[in-house]
Amino acid sequence: MRRLLSLALALSAVLCSTAAIAKTYVAGIEPSFPPWASVDRGQFVGIAPDAVRAIAKQQGFDVKFRSLSFDSLIPALKAGKIDILVTGLTVTPERAKQIDFTVPWWTIKLDVMVPKGSKLTAQDALGNGHSVGVQTGTTNYDYLKNDIAGKGRKIQIKTYEQGTTALQDLLIGRIDAQFLDDDTARQYMADNPGKLKIAGQVSPTPPQVYALGVKKSNTALLKQLNAGEVALYKSGAWTRIVHKYMPDAKVSPIPGALLDGVDSYQTPIPGLAQ
Repeated sequence: MRRLLSLALALSAVLCSTAAIAKTYVAGIEPSFPPWASVDRGQFVGIAPDAVRAIAKQQGFDVKFRSLSFDSLIPALKAGKIDILVTGLTVTPERAKQIDFTVPWWTIKLDVMVPKGSKLTAQDALGNGHSVGVQTGTTNYDYLKNDIAGKGRKIQIKTYEQGTTALQDLLIGRIDAQFLDDDTARQYMADNPGKLKIAGQVSPTPPQVYALGVKKSNTALLKQLNAGEVALYKSGAWTRIVHKYMPDAKVSPIPGALLDGVDSYQTPIPGLAQ
Protein backbone atom coordinates (compact mmCIF):
# COMPACT_ATOMS: atom_id res chain seq x y z
CA MET A 1 0.00 0.00 0.00
CA ARG A 2 2.80 2.39 0.93
CA ARG A 3 4.58 1.54 -2.30
CA LEU A 4 1.44 2.31 -4.33
CA LEU A 5 1.02 5.58 -2.47
CA SER A 6 4.64 6.50 -3.21
CA LEU A 7 4.15 5.73 -6.90
CA ALA A 8 0.97 7.81 -6.98
CA LEU A 9 2.74 10.74 -5.37
CA ALA A 10 5.66 10.43 -7.80
CA LEU A 11 3.27 10.36 -10.76
CA SER A 12 1.45 13.41 -9.40
CA ALA A 13 4.76 15.27 -9.11
CA VAL A 14 5.64 14.42 -12.71
CA LEU A 15 2.23 15.62 -13.93
CA CYS A 16 2.55 18.87 -11.97
CA SER A 17 6.02 19.40 -13.41
CA THR A 18 4.72 18.81 -16.95
CA ALA A 19 1.87 21.30 -16.39
CA ALA A 20 4.37 23.91 -15.23
CA ILE A 21 6.49 23.42 -18.35
CA ALA A 22 3.38 23.73 -20.55
CA LYS A 23 2.84 27.24 -19.18
CA THR A 24 6.11 28.57 -20.57
CA TYR A 25 5.43 30.45 -23.80
CA VAL A 26 8.01 31.49 -26.39
CA ALA A 27 7.69 35.13 -27.44
CA GLY A 28 9.16 36.14 -30.79
CA ILE A 29 10.67 39.63 -30.70
CA GLU A 30 12.35 41.91 -33.23
CA PRO A 31 14.63 43.96 -30.96
CA SER A 32 15.61 46.90 -33.17
CA PHE A 33 12.41 48.82 -32.55
CA PRO A 34 12.81 51.16 -29.57
CA PRO A 35 10.97 52.12 -27.44
CA TRP A 36 8.83 49.05 -28.09
CA ALA A 37 11.53 46.39 -28.30
CA SER A 38 15.32 46.55 -28.07
CA VAL A 39 18.32 45.01 -26.32
CA ASP A 40 20.18 46.52 -23.39
CA ARG A 41 23.21 44.66 -21.99
CA GLY A 42 21.90 41.35 -23.26
CA GLN A 43 18.38 41.86 -21.92
CA PHE A 44 15.28 42.36 -24.06
CA VAL A 45 13.73 45.64 -22.96
CA GLY A 46 11.02 47.99 -24.15
CA ILE A 47 7.32 48.59 -23.72
CA ALA A 48 6.24 45.32 -25.36
CA PRO A 49 8.52 42.83 -23.52
CA ASP A 50 8.10 44.64 -20.20
CA ALA A 51 4.32 44.50 -20.56
CA VAL A 52 4.32 40.83 -21.58
CA ARG A 53 6.47 39.95 -18.56
CA ALA A 54 3.97 41.78 -16.33
CA ILE A 55 1.03 39.99 -17.97
CA ALA A 56 2.78 36.63 -17.61
CA LYS A 57 3.27 37.22 -13.88
CA GLN A 58 -0.33 38.35 -13.48
CA GLN A 59 -1.80 35.46 -15.49
CA GLY A 60 0.42 32.75 -14.03
CA PHE A 61 2.58 31.67 -16.96
CA ASP A 62 6.27 32.04 -17.83
CA VAL A 63 7.70 33.62 -20.96
CA LYS A 64 11.03 33.39 -22.73
CA PHE A 65 12.04 35.53 -25.69
CA ARG A 66 13.48 34.57 -29.05
CA SER A 67 14.99 37.20 -31.36
CA LEU A 68 13.84 37.06 -34.99
CA SER A 69 13.82 39.37 -37.99
CA PHE A 70 10.53 41.20 -38.40
CA ASP A 71 9.50 39.50 -41.63
CA SER A 72 10.04 36.04 -40.09
CA LEU A 73 7.84 36.64 -37.03
CA ILE A 74 4.46 35.76 -38.56
CA PRO A 75 5.79 32.66 -40.39
CA ALA A 76 7.38 31.49 -37.10
CA LEU A 77 4.09 32.02 -35.25
CA LYS A 78 2.11 30.12 -37.88
CA ALA A 79 4.64 27.26 -37.79
CA GLY A 80 4.40 26.97 -34.00
CA LYS A 81 8.02 27.98 -33.42
CA ILE A 82 6.86 30.83 -31.18
CA ASP A 83 3.64 31.35 -29.22
CA ILE A 84 3.37 35.14 -28.98
CA LEU A 85 4.47 37.88 -31.34
CA VAL A 86 5.88 40.70 -29.21
CA THR A 87 6.99 43.99 -30.77
CA GLY A 88 5.39 47.10 -32.25
CA LEU A 89 3.00 45.01 -34.37
CA THR A 90 0.41 46.85 -36.47
CA VAL A 91 -3.01 45.23 -36.79
CA THR A 92 -4.27 44.79 -40.36
CA PRO A 93 -7.09 42.69 -41.87
CA GLU A 94 -4.49 41.04 -44.14
CA ARG A 95 -2.38 39.91 -41.20
CA ALA A 96 -5.56 38.86 -39.37
CA LYS A 97 -6.10 36.21 -42.03
CA GLN A 98 -2.87 34.56 -40.82
CA ILE A 99 -2.80 35.21 -37.05
CA ASP A 100 -5.08 36.36 -34.25
CA PHE A 101 -4.55 39.71 -32.55
CA THR A 102 -5.06 40.73 -28.96
CA VAL A 103 -7.08 43.88 -28.36
CA PRO A 104 -5.17 47.02 -29.43
CA TRP A 105 -3.03 48.71 -26.82
CA TRP A 106 -1.56 51.66 -28.79
CA THR A 107 -2.44 53.98 -31.68
CA ILE A 108 0.42 55.16 -33.89
CA LYS A 109 1.31 57.85 -36.38
CA LEU A 110 3.93 57.64 -39.12
CA ASP A 111 6.88 60.00 -39.52
CA VAL A 112 9.16 61.08 -42.32
CA MET A 113 12.51 61.54 -40.60
CA VAL A 114 15.41 63.40 -42.25
CA PRO A 115 18.86 64.67 -41.24
CA LYS A 116 18.78 67.84 -39.14
CA GLY A 117 20.21 69.99 -41.95
CA SER A 118 17.85 68.69 -44.64
CA LYS A 119 15.48 71.14 -46.33
CA LEU A 120 13.08 68.40 -47.40
CA THR A 121 9.45 68.51 -46.34
CA ALA A 122 7.56 65.26 -45.94
CA GLN A 123 5.80 65.86 -49.25
CA ASP A 124 9.11 66.48 -51.03
CA ALA A 125 10.78 63.46 -49.42
CA LEU A 126 7.97 61.11 -50.47
CA GLY A 127 8.41 62.00 -54.14
CA ASN A 128 10.66 63.77 -56.62
CA GLY A 129 12.87 60.70 -56.92
CA HIS A 130 14.15 60.83 -53.34
CA SER A 131 15.39 57.68 -51.59
CA VAL A 132 13.43 56.60 -48.52
CA GLY A 133 14.45 53.82 -46.14
CA VAL A 134 11.84 51.56 -44.58
CA GLN A 135 11.85 48.26 -42.70
CA THR A 136 10.86 45.28 -44.83
CA GLY A 137 7.70 43.33 -43.99
CA THR A 138 6.07 46.30 -42.28
CA THR A 139 2.85 48.18 -42.93
CA ASN A 140 5.06 51.23 -43.47
CA TYR A 141 6.60 49.51 -46.48
CA ASP A 142 3.12 48.64 -47.74
CA TYR A 143 2.10 52.29 -47.40
CA LEU A 144 5.08 53.52 -49.42
CA LYS A 145 4.57 50.86 -52.08
CA ASN A 146 0.79 51.15 -52.44
CA ASP A 147 -0.13 54.69 -51.39
CA ILE A 148 2.94 56.57 -52.58
CA ALA A 149 4.74 54.73 -55.40
CA GLY A 150 1.54 52.91 -56.38
CA LYS A 151 -0.20 56.22 -56.99
CA GLY A 152 2.43 57.53 -59.36
CA ARG A 153 4.80 59.43 -57.07
CA LYS A 154 8.46 59.04 -57.96
CA ILE A 155 10.24 57.53 -54.98
CA GLN A 156 13.16 55.17 -54.46
CA ILE A 157 12.16 52.73 -51.74
CA LYS A 158 15.13 51.12 -50.01
CA THR A 159 14.26 48.26 -47.66
CA TYR A 160 16.08 47.11 -44.53
CA GLU A 161 15.71 44.10 -42.25
CA GLN A 162 16.23 46.37 -39.24
CA GLY A 163 15.20 49.96 -38.70
CA THR A 164 18.52 50.69 -37.03
CA THR A 165 20.36 49.87 -40.28
CA ALA A 166 18.17 52.35 -42.16
CA LEU A 167 18.95 54.90 -39.46
CA GLN A 168 22.69 54.47 -39.97
CA ASP A 169 22.31 54.96 -43.73
CA LEU A 170 20.27 58.10 -43.08
CA LEU A 171 22.93 59.51 -40.77
CA ILE A 172 25.72 59.00 -43.31
CA GLY A 173 23.69 60.27 -46.27
CA ARG A 174 23.03 57.05 -48.18
CA ILE A 175 19.28 57.76 -48.15
CA ASP A 176 17.35 61.03 -48.04
CA ALA A 177 14.70 60.06 -45.48
CA GLN A 178 13.40 57.25 -43.30
CA PHE A 179 9.72 56.31 -43.00
CA LEU A 180 8.84 54.84 -39.62
CA ASP A 181 6.50 54.87 -36.63
CA ASP A 182 6.47 58.07 -34.60
CA ASP A 183 7.50 56.52 -31.27
CA THR A 184 10.58 54.94 -32.81
CA ALA A 185 11.50 58.11 -34.72
CA ARG A 186 11.46 60.11 -31.51
CA GLN A 187 13.60 57.50 -29.75
CA TYR A 188 16.15 57.63 -32.59
CA MET A 189 16.21 61.42 -32.32
CA ALA A 190 16.78 61.23 -28.57
CA ASP A 191 19.63 58.77 -29.12
CA ASN A 192 21.22 61.04 -31.77
CA PRO A 193 20.75 64.59 -30.43
CA GLY A 194 21.05 67.38 -32.98
CA LYS A 195 21.35 65.02 -35.95
CA LEU A 196 17.76 64.28 -36.97
CA LYS A 197 14.35 65.90 -37.30
CA ILE A 198 10.81 65.00 -38.32
CA ALA A 199 9.97 66.52 -41.68
CA GLY A 200 6.31 65.64 -41.42
CA GLN A 201 3.77 63.13 -40.19
CA VAL A 202 1.16 60.84 -41.73
CA SER A 203 -2.04 59.86 -39.90
CA PRO A 204 -3.49 56.86 -41.76
CA THR A 205 -7.22 56.23 -42.06
CA PRO A 206 -8.40 53.99 -40.48
CA PRO A 207 -6.02 54.48 -37.55
CA GLN A 208 -3.08 52.13 -37.19
CA VAL A 209 -2.93 50.28 -33.88
CA TYR A 210 -0.48 47.93 -32.16
CA ALA A 211 -1.35 44.61 -30.53
CA LEU A 212 0.20 41.27 -29.67
CA GLY A 213 -0.21 38.29 -31.98
CA VAL A 214 -0.94 34.59 -31.37
CA LYS A 215 -1.46 31.57 -33.60
CA LYS A 216 -4.91 31.24 -35.16
CA SER A 217 -7.41 29.57 -32.85
CA ASN A 218 -5.14 29.68 -29.77
CA THR A 219 -8.12 31.01 -27.85
CA ALA A 220 -6.82 30.03 -24.41
CA LEU A 221 -3.66 32.15 -24.77
CA LEU A 222 -5.55 34.97 -26.50
CA LYS A 223 -7.97 35.05 -23.55
CA GLN A 224 -5.10 35.36 -21.05
CA LEU A 225 -3.36 38.11 -23.01
CA ASN A 226 -6.53 40.15 -23.56
CA ALA A 227 -7.49 39.92 -19.90
CA GLY A 228 -3.90 40.74 -18.95
CA GLU A 229 -3.73 43.86 -21.15
CA VAL A 230 -6.93 45.29 -19.70
CA ALA A 231 -5.94 44.47 -16.11
CA LEU A 232 -2.51 46.02 -16.70
CA TYR A 233 -4.14 49.25 -17.87
CA LYS A 234 -6.68 49.37 -15.02
CA SER A 235 -3.97 48.79 -12.39
CA GLY A 236 -1.86 51.68 -13.67
CA ALA A 237 1.04 49.34 -14.50
CA TRP A 238 0.63 49.94 -18.25
CA THR A 239 1.00 53.69 -17.81
CA ARG A 240 4.12 53.19 -15.69
CA ILE A 241 5.67 50.92 -18.33
CA VAL A 242 4.91 53.35 -21.16
CA HIS A 243 6.22 56.35 -19.22
CA LYS A 244 9.42 54.48 -18.37
CA TYR A 245 10.30 54.69 -22.08
CA MET A 246 8.17 57.65 -23.22
CA PRO A 247 7.76 59.99 -20.22
CA ASP A 248 5.55 62.51 -22.03
CA ALA A 249 3.31 60.06 -23.88
CA LYS A 250 -0.45 60.32 -23.56
CA VAL A 251 -1.78 56.91 -22.55
CA SER A 252 -5.18 55.97 -23.93
CA PRO A 253 -7.50 53.28 -22.53
CA ILE A 254 -7.15 49.61 -23.42
CA PRO A 255 -8.73 48.27 -25.55
CA GLY A 256 -8.11 50.80 -28.29
CA ALA A 257 -9.99 51.12 -31.60
CA LEU A 258 -11.18 47.71 -32.84
CA LEU A 259 -10.70 47.52 -36.60
CA ASP A 260 -13.14 45.91 -39.02
CA GLY A 261 -12.10 42.72 -40.76
CA VAL A 262 -10.26 41.21 -37.76
CA ASP A 263 -11.72 37.86 -36.63
CA SER A 264 -10.47 38.10 -33.05
CA TYR A 265 -12.35 41.40 -32.61
CA GLN A 266 -15.74 39.81 -33.21
CA THR A 267 -17.87 39.58 -30.08
CA PRO A 268 -17.59 37.85 -27.74
CA ILE A 269 -13.90 38.85 -27.52
CA PRO A 270 -11.92 36.20 -25.60
CA GLY A 271 -10.92 37.35 -22.11
CA LEU A 272 -13.10 40.46 -22.01
CA ALA A 273 -16.27 40.93 -20.00
CA GLN A 274 -19.11 41.42 -22.47
